[in-house]
Amino acid sequence: MKESITFIVNPFSGTTNKYDFDKIVKDHIDTNRYEYTIKYTESAGHATTLALEAASQQKSIVVAVGGDGTINEVAAGLVHTEVALAILPAGSGNGFALHLGMNKDHKSAIQQLNTAKRSKVDTCLLNGKFFINVAGLGFDAQVAYHTKTDSKRGFWNYLKRSLQLSTKYTPEELSLEIDGKKIEGKYAAAVVANASKYGYIFTVAPFAKLNDGLLDIILFKDTFVPRYFMEAYRFVNNTVHKSSITETYTGKFIKIKSVNKSYYHLDGEGFDKTTDFEISVVPDSIWVMQI
Repeated sequence: MKESITFIVNPFSGTTNKYDFDKIVKDHIDTNRYEYTIKYTESAGHATTLALEAASQQKSIVVAVGGDGTINEVAAGLVHTEVALAILPAGSGNGFALHLGMNKDHKSAIQQLNTAKRSKVDTCLLNGKFFINVAGLGFDAQVAYHTKTDSKRGFWNYLKRSLQLSTKYTPEELSLEIDGKKIEGKYAAAVVANASKYGYIFTVAPFAKLNDGLLDIILFKDTFVPRYFMEAYRFVNNTVHKSSITETYTGKFIKIKSVNKSYYHLDGEGFDKTTDFEISVVPDSIWVMQI
């Protein structure tokens, strides 16, 4: 019996137009293994609705075609179901897709999907909100919050915003509790990772595994701003953990309290300020397709 696939496509995430995408799928999908339908999102949150519909129809696989936000929405609709999440990256960062080894070229990614296998992985919650890749608070969250309304997205806009905001950013005074271990200090950012990559070519948690039941916590210490840009190469050569301006931990349950309200992000989507954060891993809670 063929496996049934629903492609959920965000047409605003840098994907090709509908005709081109339909043709790419038709030309490259393995029709001996799969039968498929394609649906396009129309608004924020619509991808979750479509994923829930696919799950209720007992589809085998739902493919998120878009950026990190689209993947987050689709995954949120598939958690705790038997439907597997697959990804065709089409946004700017594509951190979770890169961790899974998916090719950014859609033709190649569909060919990968033709031979992909199912595996079960962890997901996460921050104050009850779902994420699957990386969350955090502090400077990177502030950048994420301020770029989400920009007309232009992508790496260069993110870099421009980072440079603009770095001149007036004040580190956060944080109290953390990681599985009972207490930590206090001033930090520019606190990153909590389920997978290894921020996106692009940047790795924030080199040892993160999707099925270990643990979160990787990376704390970026309070230091003068140029030092962070001097250390940026570590995101490329997978040595963030070796930097003198980072502290790294692992845990299952994290509490963070910020003296002042702090921006936070979930899978790159910025949210307005708050002071208290509870973050937990949900082991073996979603199926994914991996090469």
